[in-house]
Amino acid sequence: MGEEKLLVNKDVLIKIQSRAIAIKLMAKDKQIIKEAEDMLEMIDKELKDNSLSLLEKIDQKMKETKLTNAELNANLYILYRKLSDNKISEQDAAALFDLYVSSQPFDN
Repeated sequence: MGEEKLLVNKDVLIKIQSRAIAIKLMAKDKQIIKEAEDMLEMIDKELKDNSLSLLEKIDQKMKETKLTNAELNANLYILYRKLSDNKISEQDAAALFDLYVSSQPFDN
C-alpha cells in the first residue's frame, strides 16, 4: 500500500514551522530541542517536495526518463497534455503520476 497524502494549506505548515523554531530556541532540554529539529526537518522536506507544481513534476520526470524508459515517457507526456489542457483534474493527474512512477521499476 502506498503512502497516503493529505492536503494541508502551505500557510499552516509555515505557522507550525515557526512555532517549532520558537520551541527549539526556548527549550533547555536537549530531547525537546532534538524533537523540534526533527519536526523542522520533516516540515522542510514537505515544503520542498511541494514547491514544484504537478505540471513541473511531470515535466521533470519526462526529461529524466526520455532516454531510459520510452513507455513511461509517453505516458507522462499524455498525462502532461491532458492536465495542461484541463481534460483531467489535478487530483486524478496526481494519482496517475504516482501510479506511473511507482510502477517504473517493474517496467524494466
